[in-house]
Amino acid sequence: MHVVITGANRGIGATLSGLYAADGATVTGTSRSAEPRLDVTDPASHAAFAASLSGQAVDLLVCNAGVFLDRGETLDGGYPADMWAASFATNVTGVFQTVQSLLPNLRAANAAKVAIISSQMGSSTRASGTSMIYR
Repeated sequence: MHVVITGANRGIGATLSGLYAADGATVTGTSRSAEPRLDVTDPASHAAFAASLSGQAVDLLVCNAGVFLDRGETLDGGYPADMWAASFATNVTGVFQTVQSLLPNLRAANAAKVAIISSQMGSSTRASGTSMIYR
């Protein structure tokens, strides 16, 4: 079984990488800072990463890369549009581009699966703090 995990350099991604590897899976864990590199906001990075997996089936794709840039800024007094754009580029568009770029690899597997990890910040009732952009 070949598992690809984005954002595998720490936290949930690193833990999942270790668990799947311990279970015998071949794990390709990506990050922006270590090989194999994948910046989920960069189409050229997606193209290079997909090329590195050319011809390899991917049985499970775990889209885990994400950012939380908002530190309680208010919409009317400090939440800049570029922060919103950077968050959206990673947490939403990055997932789309990751799945899209690896479609040939997913189609090469018998019964490929895609798992998309989010956080409680995606819930307007469970999110904590003053992160107004999630309200």
